[in-house]
Amino acid sequence: MKNQENYFDGINETKIYYQTWTPDSPKGLILVIHGYGEHSGRYMNVVDTLVPDGYTVWALDNRGHGKSEGRRCHVNRFTDFLEDVQIFEKIARGAHPKLPVHVLGHSMGSLIANHYVSSREAQNYKSLTLSGTGAAPGPAINAILVLISNILSAIVPRLSLASGLDPNFISYDQKVVEAYVNDPLVENKITTRLGSEMMASLPKMIPAAAKLEIPTMMQIGSEDESFHPDSWDKLFAAIGVEDKVFKKYEGCRHEVYNEIKKEVPLGDLKEWLNKHN
Repeated sequence: MKNQENYFDGINETKIYYQTWTPDSPKGLILVIHGYGEHSGRYMNVVDTLVPDGYTVWALDNRGHGKSEGRRCHVNRFTDFLEDVQIFEKIARGAHPKLPVHVLGHSMGSLIANHYVSSREAQNYKSLTLSGTGAAPGPAINAILVLISNILSAIVPRLSLASGLDPNFISYDQKVVEAYVNDPLVENKITTRLGSEMMASLPKMIPAAAKLEIPTMMQIGSEDESFHPDSWDKLFAAIGVEDKVFKKYEGCRHEVYNEIKKEVPLGDLKEWLNKHN
């Protein structure tokens, strides 16, 4: 496995960090889009599962996250994320022009991935995987913070507020939680504009899913409190293709790939990709 790090010029002259993991003879290309407050380096369980199986994994740090430039956990418009991914995809395809392409988005990254893929004029992807996803905020999301963000976004869009998230929401694996808490690249604040933009993108998840034309899998922990459980079935039902799968993992929280029972969702991910590669 060969790991490389680099930057590309995102929109608004923002340097966006990305890294790649590549086997000797790759058979497919996976584009990974991470969630709010985290970064690409937290997907090593995915990397360690897929790269030995022949996939090259490309993961970026969203603007304002990880090693990318930009005010921490801030975005001017939600579509800025999508425009960065478009540039990222072009670079990845240029490096591997003959490989089939798959997209994997987790949490906020699932919002980005769903909106991005569904907005493409040609959805030239073999599959889409949405992890820790939904179409409405769950009990882990601070309702007061949502209200404040919506009110202040237009007035003080760059104002940073504490996210109020309990780090235990990600996993029952305490080693994962401790690593998350002690990770200097993980953020626990959010600007009013990013909070407002994410909330505005949530109800649009369902009409976006209806435009999907590629095989799509949802992977959800049964005890994930980031998105409202009622929205899971609604989102899945809206996906506009027959080749779709909804995997719910009992006793798992938000990050199914980082759970105590991670082998099952990781195995399902690998099987799904191999079936559609």
